[in-house]
Amino acid sequence: MPATLKKTAGPSPDVKGEELLLAQTEIRHLRQTIGVLRDELEGAHFQKDKSEQKAVSQFHDEAHQLKNTIAKLRDELEFSRTQKDEELQSVAAAANSEMNLLKETVQALRDALDKIKMNSELYLQDLHTRTRAEINQLQETIKTLRGRVETLETAKAVPKSQKKQP
Repeated sequence: MPATLKKTAGPSPDVKGEELLLAQTEIRHLRQTIGVLRDELEGAHFQKDKSEQKAVSQFHDEAHQLKNTIAKLRDELEFSRTQKDEELQSVAAAANSEMNLLKETVQALRDALDKIKMNSELYLQDLHTRTRAEINQLQETIKTLRGRVETLETAKAVPKSQKKQP
């Protein structure tokens, strides 16, 4: 201690003992409080760890469920695509078959039309030929009949002229 400080009279020994007892009691209460707070803190840490583990566990469960759902949806989508592809192939095959049938029908109709056209042309040529032949025959008949009429008229005219000359 420095020399300038004076020694003062301190509290009496009884007061010191009481203060010491109070200080020790306070220290004991503080230690008890520290122990209780330490226990509560450890309990809070334990609860926090337990909550974290539960949350992590729930997260993992949810992630697992989502993965399963995604896998199922992926499978359903693939199945749907496969069905759609099969349906498209079936429709395309049916359309192709129908188109081939229609082409065959069109070709058969063209062939029939060509045959009808050819038969019509042959019929018209034959009709024209027969008509021409009939016209020629009728013209010959007309010539023959005119010749007969002229002969008859000449024959009728000759007797009249012979009758008028005497």
